Amino acid sequence: MSKVLSVGLMGRGGQGILFATTVLANALFNSGYYVAQLQSYGAEVRGGSVLAYVIYSTERIENPFIESFNTLVMLHDVKIEAWKRITESSRIVIADEDLVKNPPPHAVRLPLIRVATEGGVSGKENVVALGCLAGMSVVNLEALERVIPKGRDAGKNISALRLGYELWSRKGRKSK
Repeated sequence: MSKVLSVGLMGRGGQGILFATTVLANALFNSGYYVAQLQSYGAEVRGGSVLAYVIYSTERIENPFIESFNTLVMLHDVKIEAWKRITESSRIVIADEDLVKNPPPHAVRLPLIRVATEGGVSGKENVVALGCLAGMSVVNLEALERVIPKGRDAGKNISALRLGYELWSRKGRKSK
């Protein structure tokens, strides 16, 4: 029997959470996995809370609804109390050290937004987070690079992926 794995991203509307989970889902699908992608967000989309996630497996996925994640990335703590059960029960949690004020005790705190800003890709913290996931071997970096949409931001997105990959290699791996 195949193991079903999951990755969640949470933050506030406008941080590119849905974009990041779509890129992740496409990279995993192109890597040969069965994939399901779901999201939850309020009517106040811009600035409101967003939770999106990807479930993947080497076999068909029977039920895409889950209670916790293998890996959860927190870019902001908007509505964190509502999702406290999810954040505390997720196995690995990566939390932005500047915007997530009260992450669960087992969280790895990383400067995702600061790295994006200092690396010249401000606003691409979502893609920096994807690079961290590649550094953790959740997904292959090259697979992510191949599915980044072509267009005016493609170069910035590739740079942000690589910044996240390097960030995990330098700081995240040591914190785990």
